[in-house]
Amino acid sequence: MHEGNRRFKSKNKRFEEKSNSEEYWKKLRNAFYEIFNKNAGELSFEELYRYAYNLVLAKEGKKVYNGTCELLEERLKEISSQQIKPAFPVNEPGNKMQSNTEIERDLDFLKIIKNTWDNHIMAITEIKSLLMYMDRVFVPRAKLLPIYEKSQHIFRDIIVYDENIKEYIINIILKQIERERSGEMIDRSLISNIISMMLDLHEGNGETGLSLYKSIFEERYLESSKNFYANLSEKFLDENDASEWLKKSEHHMEEEKDRTEQYLSTLSTREILRIVEQETIEKHIHTIIEMENSGLRSLIKDDKYSDLNRMYNLFGKVNNGREELIKALCDYIKELGEDINETWALVSSKNESNKSINHIVNNHNSNNSNNSINNNNSKTLDTVENTNSKKENSTKQSVSPKQWVVKYLELKDKLDNILIKAFDNDKNFQMKMNSIFQLIINENPKASESLSLFIDDNLKKGIKGKSEDEIEELLNKSIVLFRFISDKDVFERYYKQHLAKRLLYKKSVSEDAERIMITRLQMECGHQFTTKLEGMYKDINISSELSNEFKVIEKKKDKKLPELNISVLTKIFWPMSGQVTPNLPYPIEIQTLMDDFSKFYYSRHSGRKLLWQFSLGSADLRINYEKGSKDINICNLGMLLLINIFNKWKPGDSYTFKQLQTELEANDLELKRVLQSLVFSKYKLLQKIPKSRDIKDEDEFIVNTKFSTPLNRIKIPMVVASGNIHNRSSVIENNEEREETYRHIEDSRRFQIDAAVVRIMKGRKKMYHNNLITEVTNQLSSRFMPTPTAIKKRIESLIEREYMERSSEDRKLYLYLA
Repeated sequence: MHEGNRRFKSKNKRFEEKSNSEEYWKKLRNAFYEIFNKNAGELSFEELYRYAYNLVLAKEGKKVYNGTCELLEERLKEISSQQIKPAFPVNEPGNKMQSNTEIERDLDFLKIIKNTWDNHIMAITEIKSLLMYMDRVFVPRAKLLPIYEKSQHIFRDIIVYDENIKEYIINIILKQIERERSGEMIDRSLISNIISMMLDLHEGNGETGLSLYKSIFEERYLESSKNFYANLSEKFLDENDASEWLKKSEHHMEEEKDRTEQYLSTLSTREILRIVEQETIEKHIHTIIEMENSGLRSLIKDDKYSDLNRMYNLFGKVNNGREELIKALCDYIKELGEDINETWALVSSKNESNKSINHIVNNHNSNNSNNSINNNNSKTLDTVENTNSKKENSTKQSVSPKQWVVKYLELKDKLDNILIKAFDNDKNFQMKMNSIFQLIINENPKASESLSLFIDDNLKKGIKGKSEDEIEELLNKSIVLFRFISDKDVFERYYKQHLAKRLLYKKSVSEDAERIMITRLQMECGHQFTTKLEGMYKDINISSELSNEFKVIEKKKDKKLPELNISVLTKIFWPMSGQVTPNLPYPIEIQTLMDDFSKFYYSRHSGRKLLWQFSLGSADLRINYEKGSKDINICNLGMLLLINIFNKWKPGDSYTFKQLQTELEANDLELKRVLQSLVFSKYKLLQKIPKSRDIKDEDEFIVNTKFSTPLNRIKIPMVVASGNIHNRSSVIENNEEREETYRHIEDSRRFQIDAAVVRIMKGRKKMYHNNLITEVTNQLSSRFMPTPTAIKKRIESLIEREYMERSSEDRKLYLYLA
């Protein structure tokens, strides 16, 4: 009986709650109105929550849910018609010319939208807390949206989706952004609130979806920005230079990034930056690079590294930007290199007259190992430049090698600075810059010789007075340029010639610098590259010891003989022509010294043979004139000419060229060179009849009795000619000399290719043609770049000499013959 009464009371209670639902809902609805009107402070939230709770228990959740939605729709429609639409701006959407009043009306309109949204959120937040039980129990079962999310959809549909309201909101924001881009101040906070509203509202009927910011605003915003920057670019590029435009572009990118972070949305950061990059940079790459007086070339010329770095960074943001930049840079580097080649490799250089040549003797051992000996009477003086010779040879000398090297070193320094300061040491840029730099350097066929001459000049006099650090820097720069030279074997040959002269005539300013240079070359190309250079140094040291010993012995004889300085040179180390000087009628004093030294040398080195290289020596003479004596340094043939013939001259005497030649038994060309030097140089010791420059057999020569000079010691510079170390060491070679040099180089290359092929085949035993060509090229590339044709010819030669053969089964396969 008791349990039955309890069930009866429970049913009565539920019936009572259901019958009170209308009353509960009425109270809730009234409370919602109070919340809308911001009078919620007088409400009892505990009581209202219980009403909503009881309604859901009474199965009236649908009534509460739908009723709340209807109230929200009614409220928002009322606000739209009474507050928002009456506030529509008077000016047409999109009109760019606005007065201050129109701008204020636009902002007032956005403030109404903002206030409406803020009030809506505040109200629905309080309503949501009252209907919490409904959201937790009824909404999931009915598969509806929670009341908060549903209210946002209602706000979206009634307020934002209203076509007029939407257009006004978007247009006003876009106009505000454009005003800010023009430098005006805007209310960022207000716009940020409107953007936040669009980010909170979503498309569709679900809880998640594409935000209204993305669906209705972003596309319009990006399109407007694109038009703005397209127009700005066209106008600005016509009125400003590339440097200013790059700064402006960078500023706009930073500005747009800040705009999305401060009051728009970071969802658009990448898209808006891409538009700015495209419109300001990508579409105008060539215009910016090629802009006259401010483009890439101007920036490089004026060393504007910050602007170049800005260009590098901005071009890196766009498609093919850096590719176009490095292409334009390489084109400009090529032009600069071609200009250097044209200016400094095709103009007459200031000729340097030949230095004095010491007396040389060759030394052969029984195994055909040849040595030569240098004989220098007394101290050697610096060459005095021959004015007439300079004029004569100006047409023959076609390059200024030292200046050519200086210009390339300056260009390399500039490119290195650009790479480091502007291009962030970009490896791709470095590779392509080095590639084009190497190409233009090697377009000069005299590149190897020019670099060797540059080093020669500096090691003789260029480093005088410089600190160790400065010398080190100079040598390092020379090595840097050396790395770009393709034909390193050509450089080696010229360097040997120039080093030989510096060593023989003691022209080096610093032996330490010479050693450092050889060490650098050895590090670059290996020990084999510098073997002969080190051998030359060894010969000089040994010769010094021999000369000192010989002088001690001669001094004990108490003979009044001239002083003899001798260099004994191993022929395989020294770049000499191989021609043996014929025996000439030396003065008895000189011949005695030569014979004594030969006996002295043979007593210490059995099995060797000395060959005197007369043409490479020089002598110091004292000539007595009426006004005093003069000490003269001259080549050995000149010494014989003056002592053996003109020393016997008397007033009224004359000698024809034919007579001189017969008397001395000298080579025609060498004798003519000596006579031209004595007649046409700055110091005219002889006179010629007639005075023409060409020498014929019947031309006569007499002593210039009127010769005078304030100097007590002079040096007779020799006319430049081929045939020995001396003559080729100070100036660029002429065509005949170059042909001879390259003939020797080609011979050497043939031997090197043969050796490489045999070495490879001996290790591999068999190898296909293309693989062998590649392997030989790789092995020899550090010295020179052999052509496939040259390698093929040497392979054919080796096959003929039975070092290798072709396979009978495959003609492209080579077999090594042991």
